[in-house]
Amino acid sequence: MRADLIILPFLALFIAALGAAVKSKYTEIAWIAPSSYVLALALIIAWISWDIKNFKRFIHRKGAKFGASSGITVLLVVLIIVGIANLSTRSTFNASVDVSRSGSNTLSDQSLKVIAKVKESAAAQPINAVAYFQDPAAKTTFKDLLGKYLNAGAELKVEYVDPQKNPTRAIADKITTANTVIIQRGDLESRLATFTEEKLTNALVKVLKDKSKTIYFTSGHGEGELRTRSANSYDIVVQELENNKYKSERLNILETGSIPDDADLVIIAGPKYDLREGEINLLRAYLLQGKALMVMLDAVTKVDNLAALLAEFGIEVKNDLLLLPPNDPRAMLLGQNNALVTEFDAYHSVTKDFSKSSAITLLMPNTRSLNKVENNLHKMSVQLVASTSSSIVRLKGVADETDLEDIGDDRFDSGRSFPVIAVATGKDMKVDPHSEHGHEGKDEDVTSESAEVEEGEADKKKQIKLLVTGSSHFARNQGAQTMIEHRDMFVNMTNFMLEDEDFISLRPKDITKSSISLNTTMSHLLLFMICYLYPCVFLGSGIVHWIKRRSM
Repeated sequence: MRADLIILPFLALFIAALGAAVKSKYTEIAWIAPSSYVLALALIIAWISWDIKNFKRFIHRKGAKFGASSGITVLLVVLIIVGIANLSTRSTFNASVDVSRSGSNTLSDQSLKVIAKVKESAAAQPINAVAYFQDPAAKTTFKDLLGKYLNAGAELKVEYVDPQKNPTRAIADKITTANTVIIQRGDLESRLATFTEEKLTNALVKVLKDKSKTIYFTSGHGEGELRTRSANSYDIVVQELENNKYKSERLNILETGSIPDDADLVIIAGPKYDLREGEINLLRAYLLQGKALMVMLDAVTKVDNLAALLAEFGIEVKNDLLLLPPNDPRAMLLGQNNALVTEFDAYHSVTKDFSKSSAITLLMPNTRSLNKVENNLHKMSVQLVASTSSSIVRLKGVADETDLEDIGDDRFDSGRSFPVIAVATGKDMKVDPHSEHGHEGKDEDVTSESAEVEEGEADKKKQIKLLVTGSSHFARNQGAQTMIEHRDMFVNMTNFMLEDEDFISLRPKDITKSSISLNTTMSHLLLFMICYLYPCVFLGSGIVHWIKRRSM
């Protein structure tokens, strides 16, 4: 064969590979790949046509009867490599091997649960994304992140639009930021300008939830504000709730004289003063209708009326204070008035993801302990889902600040863990909410007719949900900003109370990466090195050596 034409098949191979890589990197230039393949084929045909005599002579050689000629071999190799290159241009050609100890660089359980919901939604109502990018680096970041979701099975259709080349569409979609991704499902829409797993998962959650639920935070008892940046406010966790498509409103029960009908959850967050009897009656009636109530109570706060209501539903609030031992080095660093929560129920929805990681510790200042009331009035099932470390000390008999004077050794309790988060669940009691206590006639003297409810009807009853924590400080701005686990716990609690347990989990940690990642761009580079460069060098050197031997 003519040595001066040997360059043609290798040039064809290079052009085909280059076209495949450009197609993957710039999907909007659709004509590049087909054109490169046609040009590569033309070069192969030209190579064969210009050296047809040598091809014929080689094919008719005796050796050709027992093996493929080098020309046919080169053609097959070109076709195989072009096929591999074409497969590699698929958006799902991403792989990642996480070598971090905690697996922090892989998708979180929450993201995987959301992806499962995306797959369920795809059949009925698919989720689409329109991505506006001017910055190539931002586009690459998003595509690499999206690749993880596609690898996990998310069925998302993405269209990339250049706002400079298509300004009318950008104006129609109200694009105000150069790099914006719009996630759409039917009439629901969510927008991304920051491309992290947390942001993308939250955007998917927003479009997956058809209805927004309403959470009311009580006021009038010294509770913290919702939307201020002060240390004792709840602005950070309220933003987390809104990211999960919940509406947060203030509720002063004394002023309204009722609890709104659209209340999906009522939260009493760190009251400094007790509730009045009228408020207690309204809350009791609200619960007995099959509603959800979350109470976060701090220590050294006298709340006898509220404590009595919680005891009716199975959760006893202790008048005590949980402390770090004075000789504990952590007391010098964190302050003695802190409880370290390290034990989590491995089976309950709120805490099971926390129990999987032995490294997670919640820091709860000004904390009181809880206990279950076994034979509670409303026959609620109670679970103590989180407890302190056994190193924590309990100071007994602390109802208010006056009980912190003249403390003797007999008031200390130690050597065991103390529950600080409790969950009580039960069925709607169908009680007249206007009765004096909301439960008269429904205790021991239930008639046989009402007791023998058909199973189908019982299943239709709404579930009463009560969740109590021995501290509110972990959810306040200061605590939520200090540790991301505090936000996770609060979001998990609200998701459980609102029956959105599919979205309960721990978010990924933002720590130094220690993963081996193979994204689309890197995969093409690796593909070029292994499948293009090495075969070209190998075959080229072999053919050159063969030609030299032929010329001898």
